[in-house]
Amino acid sequence: MKKILVAITLLYQASSFASNGNGLWLMYFGNVSVKETPLKIHYEIQDRNHNIGTDLNQILVRGALQYNFKNEITFGAGYGFIQTEKEFTPDLPVRENRIYQEALMQQNVSKLNFKHRFRYEQRFIENTDFKTRFRYQLGLDIPVYNTDCGKNFYATAYNEIFINGEKTQTSGLFDRNRLFIGAGVKLNKKLAFQAGWMNQMLENSSNQQFMISLHHQLKWK
Repeated sequence: MKKILVAITLLYQASSFASNGNGLWLMYFGNVSVKETPLKIHYEIQDRNHNIGTDLNQILVRGALQYNFKNEITFGAGYGFIQTEKEFTPDLPVRENRIYQEALMQQNVSKLNFKHRFRYEQRFIENTDFKTRFRYQLGLDIPVYNTDCGKNFYATAYNEIFINGEKTQTSGLFDRNRLFIGAGVKLNKKLAFQAGWMNQMLENSSNQQFMISLHHQLKWK
């Protein structure tokens, strides 16, 4: 009986979350280490929805080649394809081709793992002038509980700010800010599952997303 009540409560909360205009992002991230070299291949696909289970917002496919320098900093360059649809207008998609360069660093302080990501994007958006954008993400992973069978639970959070490279008549330098809070479990050395909530603040509005992601580490022998 308790399980039924819990299930009903979760369904009610999910439906309430969706009815309030909150979105759902489903994401898969993969990294392939290239033999015994400092090279990695990064790839990802994201399905972003305006509302939970309905009304597609974006499809994002991204890939990059990364180089790990002395296990201290990783440099990368990649390409992304993004198709965006406004809410309730699926017949008017806007396509974007994006090139980017990035640097990633990690810092361990006691049991805390801090992550820094600096990214510079060149954006070729359909029917729009060429744009550039700077992004900085500060992340934090905190170990919570390690099981005897190798599953490690952790709390995670990040904040990422987006700054436009150009001012236009319709937008200033500030583009958006994303604040994420969640939890995850490392199922083994290759696979991790993560879920959480994100608030995205835009220049004149904001929205919330429920995010679920799968993180996959592979090795190219």
